[in-house]
Amino acid sequence: MTAQGGARAHARSSGITSRLRRAPGRRHPWTAPGNQVVDLPVVLDVVNLRSGDWRLLWQVEATVDLVDGCPQITRMVVACDSGLDPAFMQEKFRWATPLDVVTRTVPQLLAKGLDPFNYEYATHDYPDAADVDQPPHRRLTDEFLEDVARRYVALGRGYAAVIARERDVTPRTVVSWVEKARRRGILSPARSGAAGGVVVPADERPHVP
Repeated sequence: MTAQGGARAHARSSGITSRLRRAPGRRHPWTAPGNQVVDLPVVLDVVNLRSGDWRLLWQVEATVDLVDGCPQITRMVVACDSGLDPAFMQEKFRWATPLDVVTRTVPQLLAKGLDPFNYEYATHDYPDAADVDQPPHRRLTDEFLEDVARRYVALGRGYAAVIARERDVTPRTVVSWVEKARRRGILSPARSGAAGGVVVPADERPHVP
């Protein structure tokens, strides 16, 4: 990690956090559909600090700038002193999240008179987490996850690509929805490393806050 990155990280709480900052360079204002002006370029980071000593375990930084009139990711830096785990990155990292933050969350914050550079961004559950009006525990409702689970069961193999096209998200997002449906008891468990399962009736599900 760079000394600059470590200094920035030390000023925040431990665990995984996400913040936005201005990036150096010529300013490129972008007007969102709600007429909120977003000043680009910006950098969205996701930082993981170890509890106790604030050691920087890993960090992702995405630069978003205006390209041909549209916000685009122009630079992505992923760093981990102990080595990057490709399987973990493939499972956990969603490439479109920085664009969701810049094009959806930031305009909503500006409309509310909030400073987007002094805001703790969600670190998971995108694209739903990009909407600030919904509290985190309501962003993915049981009803929504049940719909996804039923579609998953009906489609079987290749479900992620199909549902991703239907809902205009990435296949990785669809997989995360299915995983969350299992954790909430909406979808029954599958064998380790296997797909499958059934939708559990609502009155038979465990209470998961």
